[in-house]
Amino acid sequence: METRKNTKRDGLAKVLGGDMLGSHSVLRQIPLLLIILAGCLAMVAVRYNVESLNKEKERLQKKVSYMREQRVQMRKEYQESIRISRIDEVLDSIGVGLVAGPPFEIKIL
Repeated sequence: METRKNTKRDGLAKVLGGDMLGSHSVLRQIPLLLIILAGCLAMVAVRYNVESLNKEKERLQKKVSYMREQRVQMRKEYQESIRISRIDEVLDSIGVGLVAGPPFEIKIL
């Protein structure tokens, strides 16, 4: 029993002391560990880039929505002005003009 406990303690002591990192089998795996680390860093960089692109996309979608609303509003104002100018042309052709000022108040005596 004691030998088994001692081997567990020795194994733990090797890990905590860093002896395991100096072994030949671990040293052979350093290129693989570096490739894994580079892959993890690349994944983080790509994720960050995707998040910033998503934020930019949302900002541009809001801007497009605002611009569409503005276009509809401007079209409405333009059509209203065309309608008024057409009415003015028709009224001018029959000899009646549009009143440019405020309406007159009629008082009954």
